Amino acid sequence: MSRLTACLILIVVWALTYLTNLGSSELRSEEGHRVLPAVQMLEGGNYVVPYIAARPYLNKPPLINWIVAASFKLSDVRNEWTARLPSTLFILAVALTLATFGRATLGPTGSFIAALCWLTNLGLIEKGRMIEIEATYCSLFAFALILWLVFWENKRSPWLSFIVPWIFLGLGFLAKGPSHILFFYLILGAVLRRNRRLRDLTHPAHFIGVVIMLGIFVAWVIPYFRALPSLSPLQAWSEQAAVAFHGDEGRSEDWLLNFPRGFAYLLPWILLLPFMRLSKIADPAQRNVAYGLAWGSIIPFVIVLLIPGTLPRYILPLEAPFCWIVGSAIANEAFQWSIKGIRVPRTLIFSVIAIGVIAAMVIFPLRSVTYLNRHERIKPIAAQINALLPSDQRLYAIDPDFQPYLFYVRAPITYLTTLDELPVDAHYFLIQPRHQRKFESNPRWAILRPKLLAHTPSYRSKESLLFAIDY
Repeated sequence: MSRLTACLILIVVWALTYLTNLGSSELRSEEGHRVLPAVQMLEGGNYVVPYIAARPYLNKPPLINWIVAASFKLSDVRNEWTARLPSTLFILAVALTLATFGRATLGPTGSFIAALCWLTNLGLIEKGRMIEIEATYCSLFAFALILWLVFWENKRSPWLSFIVPWIFLGLGFLAKGPSHILFFYLILGAVLRRNRRLRDLTHPAHFIGVVIMLGIFVAWVIPYFRALPSLSPLQAWSEQAAVAFHGDEGRSEDWLLNFPRGFAYLLPWILLLPFMRLSKIADPAQRNVAYGLAWGSIIPFVIVLLIPGTLPRYILPLEAPFCWIVGSAIANEAFQWSIKGIRVPRTLIFSVIAIGVIAAMVIFPLRSVTYLNRHERIKPIAAQINALLPSDQRLYAIDPDFQPYLFYVRAPITYLTTLDELPVDAHYFLIQPRHQRKFESNPRWAILRPKLLAHTPSYRSKESLLFAIDY
């Protein structure tokens, strides 16, 4: 199979799996945390500090928000499709990188299968059809790992091997912080140790790569800290780390399902694992790399899923080494088709995988226009507001906190922190019920005499009150 043919097939699979009905469902899960700051960046021009309503969003770095803002700006369209498109493009880019750059090591068949495995495993299909951190974050990790493997195995210059991949690691810092560095160095160390090449890490190029990686993060974080009150980001990040290690209310039961869900993310290709025999890889260098990738992935896979506060999606960066191992095993026919002496037909396993791939390609796009559409929660809230609020009138949202339905409100929105900031010519404003008594005690409340128009349904235990002011 030529590179062109492989890439064309992968693009068709990607388009059917990721683009079909991509924008047919409302924002869900944490997508609002990626989209709302992007909208405010475009409207306010502050690209250093992400904001949700009137408050800085301190939990995550802003790379995803920048990417969504760029998609909105370039397309001149703000909807679910343009918000989610960058995630799908990152997934495709990794697949094409595997099919082209990976060909030098894995060969035509192995590189194609590795790319197909990347496109069609359940974990990445789920996250790649959303504007979530994982799709971009895991893709940046995959770029770093794939390029390092290709450069290192093909004995390219250390300055290439240890600088280009570290640029992607630096961008990963801006997506989710430093957790991917632990994954990367465990895998890197395992591969180098297996090949008795740990000394490679002492090359000056490696230190330059680390400096570049940290420099990418520091270039954002210094103005970020200057723009915020002292230590407030550190407090938010420490709270996030504490939740990851110790868990929070409601996660204890879910934690028991971490391993089943972690394995499920690797379906359907994980069905090949019981039959893989990496010892059958003829080339010693490829065999050692495969063993290194395996051990470097198993250790963090187990450790991360054992942490009480962890979530199964935290192991998604390990999709990249998993796909490389699958491609290497396929290229070298490193399988033994039996379990405890019982022969299992090879065609049966590959048929089940093919059925799983086709099912995923059908079910995920179909789910967007069936189940998810029938269970919309935030669009109906926005429809209620839109029915009462003229689209040419400005809505003032006073300390609304995280309310993703505001993305669908047609009227222009201005976010305020207090009632005192409300302009004298304002006609419509929004508050949270928990703030109502505080606002009613403000002298302006008696002067404005606002009329309650709507009390929105609860979303994530938060509601909104829409008021109108008659002058």
